[in-house]
Amino acid sequence: MISSLLILGSLFLGTAATTCPLCLSGDNCFPSEEVLSAFNNSIGGKLHVERPAGAPCYHTDPAYNATACAAITRSYQDDQWREDVFGAYEQINWETCTSSNACLVPPNSNDSTCGQGSIPSYSVHATSFADVVNYVKFVTKYNLRIVIKNSESPLPPLSPASGPSFDPVVAGHDYAGRSSGKGGFGLWTHGMQGISRHKTFVPAGCYATPHDAVTIMAGVQWSTVYQYADDNDILIIGGDSPHVGAAGGWIQGGGHSILSQAHGLGVDNLLQATIVTANGVEYTVNECQYSDLFWAIRGGGPSTWGIVTSITYKAHPAVPCAWVSIASSAASIDDNYKLVQNFVEKAPYWADLGGGAFINIYPKHITFLGIIPNATTAGLKKFLPILPPGSSVNCTEAPSFLSFFKETFDINNEVVGINFAASSRLIPRKYFETDAAGLTAAIRKGQTFLGSSAYTQPIQILADTPAPRFQKHATSVTPAWYDSLWHVIYTTAWPNNATVAEQRQAISGVHQSAQVLREYAPDGGAYISEADVYEPNHEASFWGTANAARLKEIKAKYDPKNVFQVWQGIGWAGATDVRYECYSQLNPGGASLVN
Repeated sequence: MISSLLILGSLFLGTAATTCPLCLSGDNCFPSEEVLSAFNNSIGGKLHVERPAGAPCYHTDPAYNATACAAITRSYQDDQWREDVFGAYEQINWETCTSSNACLVPPNSNDSTCGQGSIPSYSVHATSFADVVNYVKFVTKYNLRIVIKNSESPLPPLSPASGPSFDPVVAGHDYAGRSSGKGGFGLWTHGMQGISRHKTFVPAGCYATPHDAVTIMAGVQWSTVYQYADDNDILIIGGDSPHVGAAGGWIQGGGHSILSQAHGLGVDNLLQATIVTANGVEYTVNECQYSDLFWAIRGGGPSTWGIVTSITYKAHPAVPCAWVSIASSAASIDDNYKLVQNFVEKAPYWADLGGGAFINIYPKHITFLGIIPNATTAGLKKFLPILPPGSSVNCTEAPSFLSFFKETFDINNEVVGINFAASSRLIPRKYFETDAAGLTAAIRKGQTFLGSSAYTQPIQILADTPAPRFQKHATSVTPAWYDSLWHVIYTTAWPNNATVAEQRQAISGVHQSAQVLREYAPDGGAYISEADVYEPNHEASFWGTANAARLKEIKAKYDPKNVFQVWQGIGWAGATDVRYECYSQLNPGGASLVN
């Protein structure tokens, strides 16, 4: 069966191009059909030829199928469907490689060609540790482009079942397309399932006080983890989207949560991990063994250090929580930003309560969702006098985090299947305490660069930063995470038929929006998974200068040939490398894209 699939794949992919040090699909150096077939047999038939999800909708494509196309069209903006299809991504611009190499739905015409875009041409659908080890050995033997896909889901829309209505918004776990790659040889960890509890967990090689802990396989999503935690009367600190992978790029980028102010980032709760590195060996890493590699994966970026196969998280006692949803509309932009300034002024108070929040700021409308664990609504009500008359407010006590999650983040289908870009900035606490008016003005100025998109793609404010009491130097994320109160995200979207100039203009808008905050808060930073794709001085933004220097030393130790590399990751070859040609066309300029 694999032989016929591979022959079909060669029809899709065309003939050889050129020989190069990195071997991409279509190059003369790429493994032959016989080699691929033998590899497929050795891993139990888990090698797949991959095509863009939209291929059956193209009349000129060998995969054309009207019935299949109708099903794809119905599901095109369904988040779970996209989770279950390797060739589909939440933000469809990461399926493409320039506007002329795409396979979006619907096609522009019956004569349109389905381009492979940034979809890896082959992938291994892993279900075990052994599959990952065999994948690494194969790709390093042939110097193939490594592309790792776990899940890449957006942050959820906020539409509680009762109380104020929250407009759906789109966001993403990795806005920079690091889980796709033109000509790549992919690994899909979606099928690596399993979760278990250890009430007296001690990391391997350690002599430490036992922790209550949960071990999660690479493909498990947060919806499964939260249900498991609730069933076992424990609390796990995780992501805000039910479909984000609990052991993938989320944790390797730092892992923010609406509970982070009370319990830290995901990396602050990481006790141990297993990871397959470039030498094809799986290591168990923690603070007692391979501690440098453990530090690196605690925020050093996704798909850079190896392939994480399992994660062990600290389990906290389950507690009730109090949460509030607010919606407020204003007659003018000026009036709206008076409320924004009120939120800015109250942010330190909210953080000191241990509260997390998700705020959407449109030009004349604001929605707010906030939660305080182990609290009652009494604490929430002290926050309410800042609201203008006519605001819609709902205060609720939930018996568990899962109860809150199911009424908020898990309620609706997420906005997916669109072209989307974002930029972000972490804002240190001192600006809230000393210059609330100036910070409010900077956030507002940033929104002006979005143009009409501001009315459909709000500024997203995530009050999800960890308190300073967490050990900032125990993780490799930028220390700005531990000094900040807000994670400010600007977003934009564009239609499938947008010209290259229109796409670049949209991306330039969010780039300039973040630049306002970069200039206002130069001591802030950015979250690698939700940053400007063209983040200038990205090492300082993502990790800080000192952390970046140490990360480079660790990278040289465990991956001296840089076989694991992604856009703006530690050890990447730079923006001019062949891996990143799909990024060049839409670069808005003004970004110094150096190693």
